[in-house]
Amino acid sequence: MTGAVPTVLRLGAATAWLLAWLAGSLAAAAGLVAVERTPTWLPEAGAATLTVLFAVALTRRSGGRVWFWSLLVVVPVVAALTLDQRWLLSSVAVLAAVLGGITAVMLTKPAASPLRLLYEYLLALVLAASAGLAVAAWGAPVDPMRFPLAVLALTLTLTIALIWQLGAGYHGIGRRGLVLIAGGAMLVTLVLVYSRMLREYGSVTVTEAVESAVAWTTDRLGGGVPRPIEVLVGFPALVWGIWVRSSRRQGWWMCAFGTVGTATLATTLANPEVELENAGLSTAYSVVLGLLLGLLVIRIDALLTRGRRRDAGRRARREGWEPDPVRPEPGRTTPLR
Repeated sequence: MTGAVPTVLRLGAATAWLLAWLAGSLAAAAGLVAVERTPTWLPEAGAATLTVLFAVALTRRSGGRVWFWSLLVVVPVVAALTLDQRWLLSSVAVLAAVLGGITAVMLTKPAASPLRLLYEYLLALVLAASAGLAVAAWGAPVDPMRFPLAVLALTLTLTIALIWQLGAGYHGIGRRGLVLIAGGAMLVTLVLVYSRMLREYGSVTVTEAVESAVAWTTDRLGGGVPRPIEVLVGFPALVWGIWVRSSRRQGWWMCAFGTVGTATLATTLANPEVELENAGLSTAYSVVLGLLLGLLVIRIDALLTRGRRRDAGRRARREGWEPDPVRPEPGRTTPLR
C-alpha cells in the first residue's frame, strides 16, 4: 500500500502536466488562428505555460532539482510577461525552443517494434511542434537567420551534456559512437555553413539557380519545401536513436543529433512572415522523408551488425525487425538516472 502512494502521485502529476500542456498549446495556437473574442494576453500566457512545463519535464527526466531549475525559468518568463522588453521576449523565445526541442527527445522511450517506433517518433514531433507554437506566441523580434542557429547551438550543447551525465559518457561511446558524433557534427556543419555561405557569398548564377530550383519545387509541392537539416540529419538520427536504444545505450548519441530536427521544428514559426500553410507542408514533407531515411539507416545498420556477428561465428538473428534483447529504461515519467 505504501508503494502505491508514490505511484498514484506520479500519475497524478503526469496527468496534470499533460492537461496543462494541452491547455497551453491551445492558448498559444490562438495567436495563429483567427478566433473571435480571444483575449490579447492568451497566446503569451500559453507560451509562458509551455516554457515552464518544458523546464519541469526536462528537469524531472534528467534527475535534477525540479523546483530549483523551474524557478530559474519562471523568473525570465514572468519578467517577459510584465515588462514587455524586446530582449526579454527574444530570450524566452530561445528558451522555449531549446527546452522544447530537448524535452521532445528526452521524453521518448526505446522502441523495439515498428509501430512503437512510429509512436515515439510522432510523440517527439508533437512536443516539438508545441514548442514552435510557444515561440510564435511570444512574438519576439528575432533575426530569422541567427535565431535558428542560436537555438541549434544551445540545444546540441545542452543535450550532449545531459546525455554524458546520464551515463552515456566517453566509456559508453564506443567506435560507432565516435564515428556517429564526428559524422553528425560534420554533416550539421556542412549543411549550415554551405547554406549560409551560399546566401552571403554565392555567385549570382549559383544563387539564381538555387532560387529557381526552390521555386520550382515549391510550386510542385504546393508551397512547402522539405528542410534539409531535418531530412538529412535531425529526423533520421531521432528514428535511428530511438530504435538503437532498445538494445544499446549508444542510441542516446543518435538521439542527441535528433534534437537538431526537433529544435529546427520548434523555430519554424519564429519568423512572422512565414505562412502557416507553407510551414505545415514543409514540416509534413520533412517528417515523412526523415522517417523513411531513418528506416533505411536502421536497415543498413542491422545488415552491418549481422555481418559482424557472422564473422565472429555467432548465429545471425532472424531477418526483419527483430532487435537485440530489449534494454530496459525508466518509465516516461521517471528520471533516467
